[in-house]
Amino acid sequence: MTPNKMIPVAVLILTILYPITMFGQSNSKLLDGATIEVFHPELNKIIDPFVKVELLADGMQWTEGPVWNYDENYLLFSDPRLNTIYKWSLKNGLEKFLEPAGYQGPDIYSDEPGTNGLLINQEGHLIACDHGNRRIVQIDLTTRKFKPLGTHWNHKRFSSPNDICQHQRGDYFFTDPPYGLPHRERDTVNREITENGVYRLDRFGKATQIISNLTRPNGIALSEKQDKLYVAISDHKQPLIMEYTLNNKLEVVNSKIFVDFRSKFPSEPMAADGIKVQAGGYLFAAAGNGIVIFNSEGLLLGRIKLGIATANCNFGGDGYLYITASDKLLRIPLLKI
Repeated sequence: MTPNKMIPVAVLILTILYPITMFGQSNSKLLDGATIEVFHPELNKIIDPFVKVELLADGMQWTEGPVWNYDENYLLFSDPRLNTIYKWSLKNGLEKFLEPAGYQGPDIYSDEPGTNGLLINQEGHLIACDHGNRRIVQIDLTTRKFKPLGTHWNHKRFSSPNDICQHQRGDYFFTDPPYGLPHRERDTVNREITENGVYRLDRFGKATQIISNLTRPNGIALSEKQDKLYVAISDHKQPLIMEYTLNNKLEVVNSKIFVDFRSKFPSEPMAADGIKVQAGGYLFAAAGNGIVIFNSEGLLLGRIKLGIATANCNFGGDGYLYITASDKLLRIPLLKI
């Protein structure tokens, strides 16, 4: 989750959206005004610059955390503000999957009481960053039963776990900014951990803070070889994606700046939110009003320019890139690598 971004007026004028919120229907329309910007010819290996962006559903509040269920061919995504996890499939369209997905108390906890980042783990369970309950939780896809996996570090509660990825050895890496707390950074009542940390959660439920010096850690992803960890910083003063080298114990041993958005887009204030790594090492970053694409060396290849604040993305088993942006669910076809 990234705090709301300013949307340029010129982009708004050019962007025409078709309201199509339909539960139980799979109708879709095109997102008019969306374009593909090519900065390097390598982009043509992974996306056709003339393809169109589909608008699958809208009418939510802030869509986040898309993840594809490869076993049953459907997408899940969060709306942390509506405290709901939605399901989308080609057959049935948009459906509510779980509500409430996070905080279940009778009172209002915060602006974002629901889940944020989602993944389907190696055992086929849904893993969620639960803002409202300040934990990493496992959710059975059939029974919808919850099993907390991580709630504390050094006997202190997490602030609001935000995004997550899983290493091939089973450990999880996740970010813990304050976005889900009632007063975010200013929360002195509920917040227990000073750092906006990045953590490793092992298979036994032990959490280790592996990074502690970031202002607003947000999206997180592993490299194709699983030896590097990427962390997006949603701070317009430091709009970076960091790259951390992992050793055999999954400890951070080196770090460097992978991308500085100030140098890539000097005239556009933007910072990355959710990030994903595709086969071939290509990194897709939800940043500003679209998806920015880099190769494994940090070379800027191109951008899917949507014209609306973009939160996250993920790859479907059907060859599409699914995108959560503002109150919408979108998708665009990718080329096979």
